Amino acid sequence: MNYVDAVTPILDCTADQVAIRLRNITNKFGDFIIHKDLDLDVLRGETIGFVGGSGAGKSVLLRTIIGLNRPFAGKVDVLGIDVWGENEAEQEKLASKWGVMFQDGALFSSLTVLENVMVPLKEHTNLSPKLMGEIAALKVLMAGLPKEAGDKLPSELSGGMRKRAALARALALDPDILFLDEPTAGLDPITAGRFDDLINDLKQALGLTVFIITHDLDTLRDACDRVAALANQRVSAIGPLDYVREQATGWLEEYFSGPRGRAALG
Repeated sequence: MNYVDAVTPILDCTADQVAIRLRNITNKFGDFIIHKDLDLDVLRGETIGFVGGSGAGKSVLLRTIIGLNRPFAGKVDVLGIDVWGENEAEQEKLASKWGVMFQDGALFSSLTVLENVMVPLKEHTNLSPKLMGEIAALKVLMAGLPKEAGDKLPSELSGGMRKRAALARALALDPDILFLDEPTAGLDPITAGRFDDLINDLKQALGLTVFIITHDLDTLRDACDRVAALANQRVSAIGPLDYVREQATGWLEEYFSGPRGRAALG
């Protein structure tokens, strides 16, 4: 698999090697254009990290991929299924093919951790309550939480534990793709590093494709196979971290060359 062009996000690979394929995506709100003719291929089994300045449209792009924001134009294929096509039966299958950890976790505050993890199981399966509880308890452990955390409310957890609880919910349906929106934001460096290690372990053990929106340079370095930069309404640079650093201009150059960038990336 080779890049068609070193600065384009389109890969020279077969369809079955691609987990997510975006073509000519345009997103806009009124007259304000967020993305224009954006292309992207994400390979099965890779971890890709997305960076971009405020307002670049990282979260909008995520919502477009998972069916929450209909694009003005373009096509979104996930695991060979047209997310915005007319085949609703095929689209419904995708709900169990991906797991999403939203920014700040987005846990239901009135539910325990176990009850939060059981929400997608109740919505998308016909399993017995007993079996759903057992699966939820397993996911809590897979996310690196102690067993007793399952009975706690989100308000009774630390910030790092809430993010792990949200990760457990994202893993509930054994997804093929894991979407993470700012997973280490607000965490201290040690906790963030452990979260990155957890993502790497889960990716290897479960064969996941991981799509991460992050500003954390350590996450880009330690957890991502490729980095994609959003700028000027499209993917402006993509590739291994060192390649993207070499291509960096404007905001991205400031991002990598600032004090935190130099400290994280040496």
